Amino acid sequence: MDYRISWAIQDGKLSYDTGRIVIYQGLAIKSNGPSRDHNDLVRALASKYKIPKEKVGQNGYRFYWRPEGRKLITISPVRKLDENWAYDNLELFNELIDILFGK
Repeated sequence: MDYRISWAIQDGKLSYDTGRIVIYQGLAIKSNGPSRDHNDLVRALASKYKIPKEKVGQNGYRFYWRPEGRKLITISPVRKLDENWAYDNLELFNELIDILFGK
């Protein structure tokens, strides 16, 4: 899946087709459409991998995503910290996006 990183998606302006992503230490999970907030995904990722949810909540990276076509999605960081992590770890970020969305 091709993607672009931008600040186009922000909380409070989420449409029905906007989802969320949480990444923690090379593990990732996404919602397929709106969820209440990123904390739902933090709990889900922590539960799936038996990690304390506090660690995932404090050290996880959060993004929004939205399809822009059949083969393109926009990914927006929630915080500057999330954007910096994505660019600093681009190879891992690419791998995780491929896993989440398929190649």
